[in-house]
Amino acid sequence: MEWLKILPLLACPLMMIFCMKGMFTGHKHTDGKENTNGLASVSAQELQSLQIKMADLIEQNHHLSKEVHSLKQSQTTKESNNIKENSVNVVN
Repeated sequence: MEWLKILPLLACPLMMIFCMKGMFTGHKHTDGKENTNGLASVSAQELQSLQIKMADLIEQNHHLSKEVHSLKQSQTTKESNNIKENSVNVVN
């Protein structure tokens, strides 16, 4: 009966070995078409559409980065002004 308690502990690593083997060998089957660069076949029109979308996203990212930077600068300016005002009030 003691071995029944150990059995689940032994089953876990064995299942992991089989799962890992399946992960690494399961995706090697192709339907006869070799794909040298690893990308799925995409039409030129789809590729151009994706490139345009990516360019738009890069532009949006650039604008948002500028906005975040300007907000951080304005926040630090406000904080420094508050510190100056507080120091003036303490002196008076």
